[in-house]
Amino acid sequence: MTAAQLDCADAEIALGALVLGALDPAEREQVEAHVASCPACAAALAEIAPLPGLLHRAALSPADLELQPAPQSILDGALARVRAEQTAAAPAPVEAAPAPLAPVVPLRRRRLPLLAAAAVAVLALVLGAGWWQSQHRAPATMTASGASVANGVKATVVMTPTDAGTTLDLTLAGVTPGEHCSLVAVSSNGTHEVTSTWVANYEGEATITGSTGISLADIERFDITTPDGTTLLQVPVTA
Repeated sequence: MTAAQLDCADAEIALGALVLGALDPAEREQVEAHVASCPACAAALAEIAPLPGLLHRAALSPADLELQPAPQSILDGALARVRAEQTAAAPAPVEAAPAPLAPVVPLRRRRLPLLAAAAVAVLALVLGAGWWQSQHRAPATMTASGASVANGVKATVVMTPTDAGTTLDLTLAGVTPGEHCSLVAVSSNGTHEVTSTWVANYEGEATITGSTGISLADIERFDITTPDGTTLLQVPVTA
């Protein structure tokens, strides 16, 4: 459908998408061309032009949704056309006959459906983008570190919450080669859970992974222990 063939019914359906920047370039050109030549649709566009401002009061901004709002020129033109119509509709001087007005479909009858459709579009964009972000947002992680002056052992534990508890990435250095070690998670209620065990068959720094059923919020500290019960290092977890 060309711009010349676009009628008011089709244009009205597209106006909400126009102000939200949701039309593709070809559709956008058709609707803008129709609005430029149709006083009724220009007035309807002027009525819903403020709707994108609702996005600024929502949890997401237009930038988050990657929208491209309708150009200010087309909105300004619509407002100017409405003002011109209001001036033309003002009572003429007694000595002059009122100038004939172009037939305009009453806006009040279609204002509510048009606004409702555009408002639903705004809500769908906000909720849809919010859902997408919640599905793709990386889990919040925490890091805890500690070091022992007595034996030179130092460690950093990166904790990532999961539905089953917490995954752990331990970076450790200073353990005597050949030592058998365990990483023990200690909860705030005193529960001890061994999350991983290993042999220090390396020199320098090592990375060990593990997991615990204790939630991140309930972890109080980590103990790095040996089979004889010696604690090489305690790593406190602080919020």
